[in-house]
Amino acid sequence: MATVYVTKELKDRVRNNINTMRVAEINSDLPGYDREHLINASHIYHLGCWGKEHMHLLNVIPKDWLACNESVNTNVTAPHIDANGKIGELVFSVKFRSKDSFYSRPSDNYWNHVKSNVTLEEVTALPEDTPGRAEVLQRYEDEKVLIGINSRWETVHNNIMEFLDKCKSLNEAVKLFPTITMYLHQDDISRLNRKVERTAQRKAIVLDVDVEGITAAAIAAKLTASL
Repeated sequence: MATVYVTKELKDRVRNNINTMRVAEINSDLPGYDREHLINASHIYHLGCWGKEHMHLLNVIPKDWLACNESVNTNVTAPHIDANGKIGELVFSVKFRSKDSFYSRPSDNYWNHVKSNVTLEEVTALPEDTPGRAEVLQRYEDEKVLIGINSRWETVHNNIMEFLDKCKSLNEAVKLFPTITMYLHQDDISRLNRKVERTAQRKAIVLDVDVEGITAAAIAAKLTASL
């Protein structure tokens, strides 16, 4: 068999497989992520849309003067500490649906809809039985899990791509790091279906690769796919 070179197309196929594994883990660990909640979370929506200081106007302005939405997004800003310990912000949206419940604040621009923006601190301060509060807090926890999953798979992706760039061919890559076949497209594996001719093993280029981490990620993805 002719030598299989590491081409852009081959790397794209590997990249797609890595992304498929990442998405499979998200679907397994976070079922129903980004779903729309059938809850009348109007208090939270109005808090973010009107502001605490103006919410009383909802009882003054005639409802037929306002736009009423059945399905809305509430944007939540929460504190976040990244993998390097840097403090920043995490912004995510929670979807709610309820008929005749959500009234948008009037806008000075006909084409722009006023968005609902709250902080996690504001939501946490609400009574525990406030509709939508538990869903916002759960979504915050899910977002932190999602960040961890994406970060881990980004590391796997970067390590594999860096490793492939250092190899003269896919044959050499597989000989040095057999586990990489778990990330290869089936067509590329088929081209490596017989024993690779002996070549000088440049093992030094694999020393910087997190072999255990990459292998564990692939095995976990395979197990997830089989469930």
